[in-house]
Amino acid sequence: MIKNDLHDRLNALSEKLDKAKKQLRDQSAWTDGHKLTSGELKAQYLFLKSELDGEVEDLEAHGHHVSALEASARKWFDSLSLETK
Repeated sequence: MIKNDLHDRLNALSEKLDKAKKQLRDQSAWTDGHKLTSGELKAQYLFLKSELDGEVEDLEAHGHHVSALEASARKWFDSLSLETK
């Protein structure tokens, strides 16, 4: 009975390890090994926000009103990274 209990516990541990390894492989495939730091994320956010604010100011200076929905859509589009390597 003790032998079976130990065997079951080792199998459960093995399954957890396999699951963790799979998660790491999946994460590596999605991030390509690069993880942004909080400073990089904040800098990117501030840059994109300033770009968006500039676009909105420019449009409104020419008499075009920018709705909250359009501003949100522009913000989302500007956040996309469309570069290819």
